[in-house]
Amino acid sequence: MEMLLDRPERSVSGPDQANAVLVRHMPGVDLLRGTAILTVIFFHGFFYSVPLFPWHNRFAESLFNLTAFGWTGVNLFFTLSGFLITGNLIDSDAKPNFYSRFYIRRALRILPAYFLILIILGVTRTTSLSYLAVCALFLANWPRLLLHGSFAIYPVLWSLAVEEQFYAVWPWLYRQLHKKGLLIFCLAIILFCPVLRGITISVSKADIFSKTFMIGDNLAVGSAIAILCRSQRVSLRALRNIGAAAVCIPGLILLVLSNMGSTIKGDAVGASLGYSMLEFLTGGLLILMLYAYRKKPIQKGLGFLLFFSEISYGLYLIHMLCEMFYDRIFGDGYLTHAGALLLRFCVANGVAILLATLSKRYFENPIMLLKQRIPQAR
Repeated sequence: MEMLLDRPERSVSGPDQANAVLVRHMPGVDLLRGTAILTVIFFHGFFYSVPLFPWHNRFAESLFNLTAFGWTGVNLFFTLSGFLITGNLIDSDAKPNFYSRFYIRRALRILPAYFLILIILGVTRTTSLSYLAVCALFLANWPRLLLHGSFAIYPVLWSLAVEEQFYAVWPWLYRQLHKKGLLIFCLAIILFCPVLRGITISVSKADIFSKTFMIGDNLAVGSAIAILCRSQRVSLRALRNIGAAAVCIPGLILLVLSNMGSTIKGDAVGASLGYSMLEFLTGGLLILMLYAYRKKPIQKGLGFLLFFSEISYGLYLIHMLCEMFYDRIFGDGYLTHAGALLLRFCVANGVAILLATLSKRYFENPIMLLKQRIPQAR
């Protein structure tokens, strides 16, 4: 996932222009990134692992059911990626050798940890070598293009494939279309993807939420926000109002759909309209967080989210592997015992947090220092 990017440079603008929210370090983005990784971890640790757990306590069952929505953290990651990557393209396209530098920086940021986890998966025989080969080509969201029969997967890698496919084409599209053309293209994606999801959900529910051309509107929403934030025609107040509307209206629509019995992954209305409303809601949250934290520091009580934001990439890659290793050692008692499930979550993810912290400090950060050696054009 897109966990760490060069921050956009401060825009030259008046205090009432939308790009007043763009500062070199955007704490609102950090808070959302930290929130996203935590929701994903809770989802994988609880509802994803045991969707039909026999709770005998209504309060505990309610908390457990909340983790069922943790998959939305991945959607939030996609929206953040679209926003950050597009902003990076706009802010830096006049710099020399930008596109080659862009891809080198992305490679330094993403590939070392990504291929390290593939090696670990292969050495520990967690998945097949043929599946790992597909992942090495960044086709983990299209495994059946090259593989047949049954095969074990590593569930988090599909989203990395979506991101890499986005990186492969988005800079080229920006070079061809520029800001105005790219905004129109984003709007077209936002309109096209829900129609495609609604049409195809009856054919394959599993596929429509992992294919880039089906869920690309997540990335397009973030990209459109990046463009709006850099528009001289959009005022700061207008941007705030857009954010508030993008949270409130989709939120109400999602409540109505829920009361009607429609679910995002269950029927055509949910897959098309519901999923799109979720994207708008996350986009609205992004705008409001940019607005709220454009000048003020993060409250002390939210500081832990900054920590999880910093280690989010490594933690995203490793946390499910730690759960798999835990299950190899201690078995599957967590399937029927609440205490065992909580212990599994705490131990496995505690180890994952430790490993992600060490990876960030001693592996990822030293590699990222190499980007300073990328030469500028003369």
